[in-house]
Amino acid sequence: MPVYRIDGGQSRVVVLARSSIHDTDTVWDAVSGTVTADAADLARAEVELSVDMTRYDAGDFFKNRRLKKDLGVEKYPTARFRLASLREVAEVEPGKFTARAEGTIEWRTRTVSIAASGEGTVDATQLRATARFDLDVRGFGVEPPRFLMFKVENVVAVEVTLVARA
Repeated sequence: MPVYRIDGGQSRVVVLARSSIHDTDTVWDAVSGTVTADAADLARAEVELSVDMTRYDAGDFFKNRRLKKDLGVEKYPTARFRLASLREVAEVEPGKFTARAEGTIEWRTRTVSIAASGEGTVDATQLRATARFDLDVRGFGVEPPRFLMFKVENVVAVEVTLVARA
């Protein structure tokens, strides 16, 4: 099966944290790893990726500073994802597919299972995929922050975009 290396310059993880007064998008753009996949048999794909949790942007200095403290990124600088299975793989048109990815995220000495729905394209030279899932941050021992009397919700929306080259 071909091995695709994740392009850290084009891949990213976007987390949307919601509160009653203001939603915040935070972007992590230091993503690395590999995808082993055959376009003819995507159900056998293997994915291992790492995210440098110290490289993020929440939009302004104060949010970035608060996140650094709340997430403990200095102590826990790397999050890892491993694909357990790719299910419900459907070819929408030649080279384009939809699927449900199931796997685990390891971060802050904890492991959390996730299931993500997504779509992508794959050919002999490149793989592009986007997946979305909701994540309860308390599974990693993170308490959602409070700003004055408003609390950020426990569940965040996550979107992962991967660009990988053979």
